[in-house]
Amino acid sequence: MKFEGGLGVKAVTTWLPSTTETTSEQVAAGRLTPERAQQLGVTELPVTSDLAAPEMAVRAARRALDRAGWNPGRIGFLAHARVFHQGHEKWSYAHYMANELGLPPTALPFGIEALCTGGATGLLVAATQLLGDPSLSGALVTTGERYYAPAWDRWSMHSDIGYGDGATAALLHRRDGGPDDLHLLSLTHSTASGLEGMERGHRPFSQLPMQDRTTWETNVERKAFYDAMGKDVFPEAARVHVRASLDQALDEAGLHPHDPRIRLFTMPRMGPRLVDLMYGSLAEVLKAETVLLGGRTGHLGAGDMLANMADIVSHRMLRPGEFAVVAGAGGGFTWSTAVVQAPEK
Repeated sequence: MKFEGGLGVKAVTTWLPSTTETTSEQVAAGRLTPERAQQLGVTELPVTSDLAAPEMAVRAARRALDRAGWNPGRIGFLAHARVFHQGHEKWSYAHYMANELGLPPTALPFGIEALCTGGATGLLVAATQLLGDPSLSGALVTTGERYYAPAWDRWSMHSDIGYGDGATAALLHRRDGGPDDLHLLSLTHSTASGLEGMERGHRPFSQLPMQDRTTWETNVERKAFYDAMGKDVFPEAARVHVRASLDQALDEAGLHPHDPRIRLFTMPRMGPRLVDLMYGSLAEVLKAETVLLGGRTGHLGAGDMLANMADIVSHRMLRPGEFAVVAGAGGGFTWSTAVVQAPEK
């Protein structure tokens, strides 16, 4: 999706718990082999023992509102994306957040369940709301994840991903000449829906969550999928759809892949082997510096894209006028690409 002149990302933030579990501790305890630890590509993961995912997301959203200097009454739309359990069943976590944040009755709370592309999907939905409703001042996009064993073991769920607890938030608005953290120029998706079986395997449809099981073990589902479809189906799809999403995003942003103003290419916060499998073919397409930012957070579920944007801002990784390509990926399978720019001073 192309945003003429770019939408303003007034503020983008991450909230992480201060407590962590380290990879070295897992290896010492015999829960990880050194080889598996290297595949995960993390030194530690943030872990909370008391906060639910929406509670962390409220903190991230408050941080974004404070950074922007905005009153919650100016927010007309809230999209909250998640992967794992949010703390209650048959319950609207988005409405909980709207209430905790003090959003006005005219604000629409909206829950998004798009697995790990949820944050990117939230940005897209928020952008369409802003572009379609001139009366809407601003939209919040949030994500929140808290992984809990035995249902979701952050260290063993996926052979190439360590899962960290935490939340993200972005405040989106139509550019008004005021200061912004970033400008969002384009956001695209490319989907290989035939890969949905990677998360399902041969298991029959169930009637209840976690029916007849206590632990999600997606390595088993992926093996069943690969046995049926072949091991090349995923990397082949990744090469096609990553490139399709990237080409469209750059075209809509009015950029050539070799434009020297594109300084950074950030990838999902996954292990180096998986990242290389999905994005390794782009090395000769984009001349920008490739950055993997999840070494101390792991994969934040739906929050990777927003967390990467927040790091770009907080670590001042772009000079005024420079661009970053921010990639996202999630089960189903969908690959996303956002092009952002540091505002000119």
